[in-house]
Amino acid sequence: MKTPTLVALIALAAAPLALVSCGSVPTTQGEMDSKIAEVAPGAERAIASMIAKDSSLKPLVDEAYGVIVFPSVASGALILGGQGGNGVVFKGGKPWGLAKLAAGSIGFQIGGESFSELVILKDAAAFDRVTANKFSFTAGLSATAVKAGAALDARFEDGIAAFVSTNGGLMASAAIGGQEISCYPADVD
Repeated sequence: MKTPTLVALIALAAAPLALVSCGSVPTTQGEMDSKIAEVAPGAERAIASMIAKDSSLKPLVDEAYGVIVFPSVASGALILGGQGGNGVVFKGGKPWGLAKLAAGSIGFQIGGESFSELVILKDAAAFDRVTANKFSFTAGLSATAVKAGAALDARFEDGIAAFVSTNGGLMASAAIGGQEISCYPADVD
């Protein structure tokens, strides 16, 4: 027989997994254009906010072949964890399409947070690798936390580097290993 406390704990533990599915992908050109118009301003504000915290990010963003920005990634955990967010892929400073981020984990973890994530794609090969199909960060990979001067020590792996800036909450992990990014070009026709 299940007690109300056990049921509540199971529901709380399962809630982060709901973060992994971040909504549907637009299927018509009108839906895609509308979704990009909705998400792009927040993505641009997230980039500006990160650059304000760390001006050494600006040349990396300006010189990148492309960037992916997730203005708000929700992360939560109680034994089971999940992350999810919608973002925009920029190529040459202009929106190229949409991106979705999802991750799930299991193990000792508790907490919740919201953060912005910036993925810098240094060259065409990195851009093509990430946008061609589902891309996953390798296990154990951590993003560079955005703070003054941090981008000077950025480590690119195969032309890709990631940066995170906490928006709020408390979580005992900064790992991005296991995140899966799916990209969808703006031209759906």
